[in-house]
This record gives sequence, structure tokens and C-alpha cells, in this order.
Amino acid sequence: MKTPVIETERLILRPLKIEDAEAIFESWGSDPEVARFMRWNLHKNIEETKEWLVSEEAAEMGDTVFNWGFVLKANKRLIGCGGLIYSQKHQMYEIGYNLARDCWGKGFATEAAKRIVEFAKDELKTKQLFAAHAIDNVASEKIIKKIGFTYMNEGTYTSFDGSRVFQSKEYIMNLQLNISMINERK
Repeated sequence: MKTPVIETERLILRPLKIEDAEAIFESWGSDPEVARFMRWNLHKNIEETKEWLVSEEAAEMGDTVFNWGFVLKANKRLIGCGGLIYSQKHQMYEIGYNLARDCWGKGFATEAAKRIVEFAKDELKTKQLFAAHAIDNVASEKIIKKIGFTYMNEGTYTSFDGSRVFQSKEYIMNLQLNISMINERK
């Protein structure tokens, strides 16, 4: 299934493109605070961002990765990205997201994550989702709980290149529950 364009009240979630490289690199890809708890490593130059975007474009037509750029409707600025990746380890999709630091604390990640959960339930017809965050990433913990995930246990996750290991909290969401219950959480 091709990753579709989806929307929220304030955001357009659309597939990322090579043309987004400069905006991504400047907004969050090269920001050590944004990359601090992420599985991807800090982008040292725009070429690394472009290399990553080539892989994103290639994955757009598959059924194991659904990744969106988060674009503000008000000014068309690309402020972050996130989506779903199928986890072989957990045998379900895992949700993830990140935002430019100047957009933290404004509810954008929560808004996007809720919409991504709806997509997983309604379009992918998946029954459960997995989420994890580094123990020290309190902001992500708040978002995960707010959108309806239930804590399971502590664990670890590793950066994509294997260079970093994070102590984490792991969560699961049963999508057989009424999605309106998730939307009511504030």
C-alpha cells in the first residue's frame, strides 16, 4: 500500500521526499537534542539526510514502513516526521515520531500520533501497536500514555546502526478498543 496523505486539524501528514532534505537537516536531522533518544544517528551533513530520504522513498510503496512528514497547515512548514514500522521482534507495527525542537510542547506529536493510530486501525486493520521510549525521554512517555498505550515492561532498543543502546519502557495498544476512547484522552 502506498503511504497516503492524511490530515489532522493542524497538520498534513505526507510522504517525505528528497526535496525535503534541507528542511529536515536544518529543523531536526542535525539537532543533537532531537536525535538524543532516536534510533537514527545525528545527520552530520545534508548528504546523510538525502541518503536516508532515498530509503524512505523506496519504502513508500511497501507494507512494512509508513512514514510521514508533519507539515503545518498554517504555513506549510515541515516540522517533523513519524509513522509505523513493522517490528519482526514484536510481530506488530511500532509507532515513532520526532519534531523540530521549536515545536516541542505544542501538541503536534500527540495530534500526529493519534492520526497514525487511526490509520493503523482503519486502513491497515492491525489489532495491536507497540511503542517504546528511552526511560529518560519523559516527553515521549507523556505522549504514548496520552494516546492510549498501556505500559508492559522495561526493555532496551538499539540505534539502527547498533552504536547506541537505550534502556526503555515498552507499551502496547489494543486497537480492538473503541478508537473514540483514544481520542477522548487529553
